Amino acid sequence: METIKVNNSVFLIPPSQPKLQANCAKEYGQFLLDCPPKLTILEAQAGGYLKGNKADFAIAISRPDRVFTINENFTNEPFTELWVIPVGGGLKDQFKGPASMLLCFLMHRRSKDSFASLYNHFAHRAFQDWCEAGMPGDPKEFCYGAFVSDVAAGIASVLRNYIFCAEFQKVDGAKGSYWFIQWSYRRSQSDFENDALEAAELIRSGAESGATLHWVTNETYERWALNAENVPALPAVSEAEARASLQPQNQAVLPQGKKR
Repeated sequence: METIKVNNSVFLIPPSQPKLQANCAKEYGQFLLDCPPKLTILEAQAGGYLKGNKADFAIAISRPDRVFTINENFTNEPFTELWVIPVGGGLKDQFKGPASMLLCFLMHRRSKDSFASLYNHFAHRAFQDWCEAGMPGDPKEFCYGAFVSDVAAGIASVLRNYIFCAEFQKVDGAKGSYWFIQWSYRRSQSDFENDALEAAELIRSGAESGATLHWVTNETYERWALNAENVPALPAVSEAEARASLQPQNQAVLPQGKKR
C-alpha cells in the first residue's frame, strides 16, 4: 500500500483499483463503488455501495477518446477515462478528516461531452483574453501560452488549478429516462483541497515520467482497449452489392442508366 502525504493530508494509492462506476441507468444516477453486478438499487443501497449523485474531484489524469469494446452494447465506443481524488460527496465521506484516495472511472456520450465542453470554455476564455490584450502577435501562441503549450500541457494546466464538480442530471426522453453527469468547476476552498490538487499534480507528473505510470493503469480498461483494436474491419462492399441489398427479395437489380 502506498500513500502520498501533502502537508497534513494523506492520499491512498490502492494496490488494486476499486471498481468505481458512474451509473447512468434509469433507476440509478449515482456513483457506485465495488458494487457486484446485477443488484437492484435497493440491494446496492443496503450493501453500502451507493456513493451519491454528487462528487467534487481533484483530477490527476484525463484521457479523452479512449476507444473500448466492452460488450455487445459498447463496441468501439469512445470513452473519457478519469483518475480522480474525491474531495467532496459520498466518495470522500468514506474517509474521515483530511484523507482520500485515488480512483478511476469512465464516462461516455453526454457525460463525456459535458466534460469536454469545459475545455472549450477555457479555450474560449483564452481567446477573449487575447482580444482584450489588443490581439498581440499570433493568437495561437498567446492562447497556448495562457491555456496550452500542447494538448497534454493544456489539460494539465487546467487540472492543476481547479476542483471539478460532477452532478447526475435526469433526462426524460422518448425511450424512457436516463442520467448523465453535468460538469462544472470552481477554485479550491480549503487547505485539504489545495493538498489534493498538489497530490494530483504529483501523480500526473510521475505518470508522465513513467515512474508512477502503474498507479494510473487499469488492467480492465487496457483489456477493453485491446478488444477494440482486435475487432476485424468490415469487408468492403461494392456499389452493385449495396444497390442489391436495397432491392426487394427476388427482384433483379436494374442497371444504372448512362447520364446524359
